[in-house]
Amino acid sequence: MNVTVKLFGPLVARTGTRDARVAVPEEATVEDVVNQLGEKYGPQVSAGIVDGLGIRSDTRILRESEREVEPLSAHSPVEAGDTVCVQPNA
Repeated sequence: MNVTVKLFGPLVARTGTRDARVAVPEEATVEDVVNQLGEKYGPQVSAGIVDGLGIRSDTRILRESEREVEPLSAHSPVEAGDTVCVQPNA
């Protein structure tokens, strides 16, 4: 399934894009999405999002839909067609 990822801040410079699309297996989590970003754009991208403890403290990940914005953890499931935003904490 495909998930769209909107990138902000330093991750735009690391990837060269604001919008990425990654393919992940059914029943994937945010961590799977981050791993695919690392495969596609390099390990510096995944290292800028997660560390050994999960999502870095200077980063937040949100699911964006027409009705709401929902904070996600590394273990949150994603669904086909999701839009996930990776932003620096303000």
